[in-house]
Amino acid sequence: MEWIQPRVGHPIREVIETDGRIRRWAQIAEIDGRHPRVVLLHDGKTAHNAFFGRSFVMKGKYVQDTHTLHIEFGAGGIVETKDLDENTQLDVDAEGNICALTIEKARERADLQHVSFEQVGP
Repeated sequence: MEWIQPRVGHPIREVIETDGRIRRWAQIAEIDGRHPRVVLLHDGKTAHNAFFGRSFVMKGKYVQDTHTLHIEFGAGGIVETKDLDENTQLDVDAEGNICALTIEKARERADLQHVSFEQVGP
């Protein structure tokens, strides 16, 4: 559990269930960059369980000629695209969970010198 506690406060994804339990995912470099899922009770502190799920997949694509960054957070059924600003769109499923994020002009907006993606896990 020592590898979970420091990361539970800074998840890369969080879903609050209807019963109040909180599912959080965090990347752990020391374990080949895998993404464990931690389920917390409604207090946000008490761990119900933690395990390495096989269903969490995060994919990133960068279109160099338009400097568009697209990140997918697992396979969800997108039902709505929300414009956060003129260059940022957020895709959500029926429950409001984030499915994808698109950032246009990403190189300018994030002051990126280069973009690289690393595949981790099986």
